[in-house]
Amino acid sequence: MEEIGIVIVGGGIAGLATSLALHRKGIKSVVLEKAERVRSEGAGIGTLTNGWRALDQLGVSDRLRLTSNLIHKARTMLIEDGKKKREFVLNIKDEARCLRRNDLVEALADALPDGTIRFNSQIVSIEVDETTSFPIVHLSNGNTIKAKVLIGCDGAKSIVSDYLRLGPKKAFACRAV
Repeated sequence: MEEIGIVIVGGGIAGLATSLALHRKGIKSVVLEKAERVRSEGAGIGTLTNGWRALDQLGVSDRLRLTSNLIHKARTMLIEDGKKKREFVLNIKDEARCLRRNDLVEALADALPDGTIRFNSQIVSIEVDETTSFPIVHLSNGNTIKAKVLIGCDGAKSIVSDYLRLGPKKAFACRAV
């Protein structure tokens, strides 16, 4: 059984950003991603000033600014039960940009040291080591990993969330576009 200090489950934006933040503080982690490569489903992401500050701290903002588009004005609609409830337009004074999700995921992944992301790492179960109380992660390839810290960034169908018994996932009754 392999022993790893920090295991992050999920190689999307949250998992990669978490790993990169730890790395920039000198803390090693491993990201387990079930896909064969970095996934990039999705479209554009509107990122406001605080988001750009976070990307600055992660060291990927300069690269992303090259391919993002400035947003000067935004229209927001709140749709509830299929009906428009509210709509408003904002003039944006601070930095706001639209970037492609793919660009963000690739920038985060590229900034991590080689070997940090382990692709094809499908988790089948998680249990507790009776002696240490550390989580033991079982992978579909038969490998097992004992982690001192397990961080779940594995999305809506989270096996980590199930392991922690966090309860049913909540769905929002309204949407903002």
